[in-house]
Amino acid sequence: MSSFVASLCLCISAILLPLVYSTSSVASTNGGNETDRVALLKFKAKITHDPFGVMTSWNHSVNFCEWYGVTYGRRHQRVTHLNLPYLNLVGSISPHIGNLSFLRYLNIANNIFSGEIPLEIRSLCRLKYLYLSYNSITGKIPEDFSPLLEIEIISLARNNLSGVIPHPLANLSSLKVHATATSQDN
Repeated sequence: MSSFVASLCLCISAILLPLVYSTSSVASTNGGNETDRVALLKFKAKITHDPFGVMTSWNHSVNFCEWYGVTYGRRHQRVTHLNLPYLNLVGSISPHIGNLSFLRYLNIANNIFSGEIPLEIRSLCRLKYLYLSYNSITGKIPEDFSPLLEIEIISLARNNLSGVIPHPLANLSSLKVHATATSQDN
């Protein structure tokens, strides 16, 4: 009788175990972090050239928490770091970056991003470090970075930005370092 019970338990486990795993993986892509996954896919969609193929891990078969350059917080399972420097990525910065509401660190320096800095970056109220230097970003620095209350470092050097550093940006109390925004790096 005990071998019958053991066999029955084994059969039940074989049936239920895949259900448990599929339910947990579905749960991990739903909820609050679905917003992050979609925002990252929109970011990827704006990349037109990826010479090293680092974005190939950014697909539906791999959990977004395991994508190259992505770090997520264990507590909320939300993206906290996006670290993609020195990869020769070509494209523009998706405005959907502003939906990564737990993002604290954004580094896409030393690539070939062009276009303007999306205004939606102001939505990243937890952002502490913003590295956009050594790209081909154009336009003016957005006037109002005041929602970025925790920002400590903004690096914008060696882009094709025009104008001056906006006064509100220079007066952010948490800002420790900021780089010159003009193409001449004055």
